Amino acid sequence: MKTPSIQTRIEKVMRSFHAENRWECIQLYSADGLLMAGQGKSPVYNHDHLLEFSFSLIQTAELLGPSISDKEIVIRGTEKRRLVFQFFEAWGETVVLAAVLNGRKGYRRAMLKLVKLIQNIS
Repeated sequence: MKTPSIQTRIEKVMRSFHAENRWECIQLYSADGLLMAGQGKSPVYNHDHLLEFSFSLIQTAELLGPSISDKEIVIRGTEKRRLVFQFFEAWGETVVLAAVLNGRKGYRRAMLKLVKLIQNIS
């Protein structure tokens, strides 16, 4: 039996969280700006918006301290949406989990749980 790819396993975990309606979409990017996995679609912020923000905020996160890992940047967007960027280490590199929140539910606990699950996928 063929083992599912890392991307497939991450997206399966993302789907389970996406079903809770905590966020409209969520994307995982490498520090080089490559999309590693994603789930959902926002009617306001598309993939290109999240990529641009993620990539440009890496330098901002570095200004917050010597370790970029475990940093979170939140931007209040249009129509009561929040853009959340969680920086963490996985597979020996810094990755960015970018989410568009619709503002209806809390996200922090779910996002941290998702980060832990992603870090455990190898």
